[in-house]
Amino acid sequence: MKKLCAVWFVLFSFKCFSQIAIEPYPLQIGYNKTTNLLFPYAIKSVDRGSKEILVQKNKGNENVLLVKANKENFITTNLSVITTDGKLYSFLVSYASEPPLLNISFDADSIKSQPSFLNKSVRSEQMKLSLRSIYIDKKVLWFHFDIKNNSLIDFTPAYIKFFVQDKSKAKRTAEQQTELVPLFRLTMPVIAGQTKQQFAFAFSQFTLSKDKRLVCEISEQNGGRILLLHISSRTLLLARLPSPHE
Repeated sequence: MKKLCAVWFVLFSFKCFSQIAIEPYPLQIGYNKTTNLLFPYAIKSVDRGSKEILVQKNKGNENVLLVKANKENFITTNLSVITTDGKLYSFLVSYASEPPLLNISFDADSIKSQPSFLNKSVRSEQMKLSLRSIYIDKKVLWFHFDIKNNSLIDFTPAYIKFFVQDKSKAKRTAEQQTELVPLFRLTMPVIAGQTKQQFAFAFSQFTLSKDKRLVCEISEQNGGRILLLHISSRTLLLARLPSPHE
C-alpha cells in the first residue's frame, strides 16, 4: 500500500510541475541593430544568460527594454525579465544578422481585447489560422489572428512573415512578392496540442490594388506544417477604429 501511494505521489507531482512549465519566447537579435521589447508594466529585474547579449532600459520608459548582440554568431542563450506586476517573461535568444522584428510588444491592453468581426481562415494538417479583425489606430493597421492546433503535436513557429503578391500570374512567369516588415508584434508562443492562441501584428497603414493580396505565412520549426492565409484588398478596407472603452 505504501509503495502504491508513493507511485501516485510521484505521478501527481510530475503532473503538477508539467502544468506550470513556461515556454520561452524565441527572440532573434543582431549586432548592428537594436531590438525593442515593450512590456505592459515597468521592468523590475533583468537576467542575462550570457554577457554576449546587451540589455538596457529605455530612459524615460521603464517598460521598454533595448536588446542587442555584443558578439556576432553567439551561442543561443536565454534572457529573463520580471515586471512590477510580478510576471516573468522568458526568452530564448539567438543571433540573426538581420533580425526579422525590431519592435515587439507584450502589452496586455492590446488590440486582442477588441471585438472580432472577421472570419477569414485557412485549414491545413489539423491546423487552423484565422484573421479575426483589422483595426486602425494612429495610422497603424493592427491585424488580430488566432491559430488553433487540432492535433496532439505541439506547433512551434519557425517564422511568421507577410508579403504582397499578385492574385493571378501567367504560367512560367516568376511571381512578384514584396515582403512587409511589421512595426510591432504581440507575442505568439508555442501552440500546444489541442489548444488555441491569439497573436497580432501592426503595420504602417497601407492599401492594395484589386489585383494584389496580402499573404500571412507561418511555418513550423523542425516540421512540415505551413499555413498560408490570403487577405484581399477588400478585406483591408473593412478596418475599424478601436472601441475607446476597451
